Amino acid sequence: FEKYQRLSLDYFHRRRTGQVMSRITNDVVVLNESIDLGFNVLVADFVLVIMLLVFLLILSWKLTLLASVVLPAVFGFIWYVGRKLRKYSARTQERMADVNSVLEESVNNIRIVKAFSMENFEIGKFFGATRAYFKSLVRMMRIRHLAAPINDFLTTLAGIVILMYAGSRIISGTGELGAGDFMTFVLAMFSMIKPVKSISQVQIQLQEGMAAAQRVFEVIDTPERITEKPGAIACKRFEHAVGYDNVSFSYNESEPVLKQVSFTVRPGDVVAIVGPSGAGKSTLLDLLPRFYDPQGGKITIDGVDIRDLSLVSLRGLMGIVTQETYLFNDTIRNNIAYGLEGIDDSRIIDAAMMANAHEFITQFEHGYNTIVGNRGVMLSGGQRQRLAIARALLKDPQILIFDEATSSLDTESEVLVQQAIERLMEGRTTLVIAHRLSTIRHADRILVLSEGEIVEQGTHAELMHYNGLYARLYSMQFRDDL
Repeated sequence: FEKYQRLSLDYFHRRRTGQVMSRITNDVVVLNESIDLGFNVLVADFVLVIMLLVFLLILSWKLTLLASVVLPAVFGFIWYVGRKLRKYSARTQERMADVNSVLEESVNNIRIVKAFSMENFEIGKFFGATRAYFKSLVRMMRIRHLAAPINDFLTTLAGIVILMYAGSRIISGTGELGAGDFMTFVLAMFSMIKPVKSISQVQIQLQEGMAAAQRVFEVIDTPERITEKPGAIACKRFEHAVGYDNVSFSYNESEPVLKQVSFTVRPGDVVAIVGPSGAGKSTLLDLLPRFYDPQGGKITIDGVDIRDLSLVSLRGLMGIVTQETYLFNDTIRNNIAYGLEGIDDSRIIDAAMMANAHEFITQFEHGYNTIVGNRGVMLSGGQRQRLAIARALLKDPQILIFDEATSSLDTESEVLVQQAIERLMEGRTTLVIAHRLSTIRHADRILVLSEGEIVEQGTHAELMHYNGLYARLYSMQFRDDL
């Protein structure tokens, strides 16, 4: 989990949530059980086998060597079974991750499932995933339980050979052991069967653990793309300028998202970023808190490359409110005061009032102690957005980032959220991605992005006079509103 917290966003964007969760909830448990049970048994049984082996050698080293003829076959079979079991175990854990993914996606999207009457489809998908898991599990169990009877057969065969060979020599009077010593030898030899069998089972169990360990260490060994340099600078305040200097970025080499973007933001400026869908607006602002690092150019705060700053101090300067509001299944109070311990209730209430959230919060039976549900499902979109703004207000950031914060709201909610945003923006440097262009007409500067490049910039009046892409977008939206 600690490693997950250090990985960049692209790691999670490329993987299903259930598969990410399975590495902790399933693979770690399998690994822990293999190590715990395996080594406890291994130590005790290994000591017992050594003691019995020494005793057998003292009684008759010739008979002991004869009995050992079967050992290469036993250990060879154990190695073969272990290798097959490791492969099947890894496959079983992957199928379990698929089950977790289907379950997580179905629960999180239950509203869509019911809206489209796709309950039977989701049931079929879940049964398909569990069926694949069951088949993989059966194959693994078949291999695991095949080892014990074959090992028993081989060790019993060795015992029979010893009985026939040594017994016939004792009867003929040519054996090196007397009848009493021979019976002691046979008893000691058969006493070794149980611990040897137990050790073979431990080896098989350890192979299952090795498959789980491989999946766990794939996460642990994943390179961290966003890292701090040794001696990173702690930035306490933003005083002069945020600068993008020829910034280029792509999620993969064949499709550049941003191409040599350059602009500067001064303290107190309100800069809006507009453009068609897919122009790179969200990516442009994701680079500022270092959710990603650009492949070309640099971003600076007060002339210092943000890659030279500590991540905690860099992100501590910023408050981020996105279109999709992320709330935890906790109380309203704890969601507003996220990560802040010992915060005074009066400050939380003040932040909620400035975000136009206090009125609806007090209407709940439990007020600020109301549980909002998974991802805030108990609240409306506008209520969730106002809680996000209250959270940002309580943090009191110098730099604000709004990513289309009002685009999915109804008119009444948009008015309330827009009022809260305007209060939050007072005296702060603000970067806004705007979907509804009417909300950013009073911005100090508007950057127009198209295909990863800034094609226009200026005030609303200047861009309308220029009659370029911004004017066309504004006219299209105004026509649609009419």
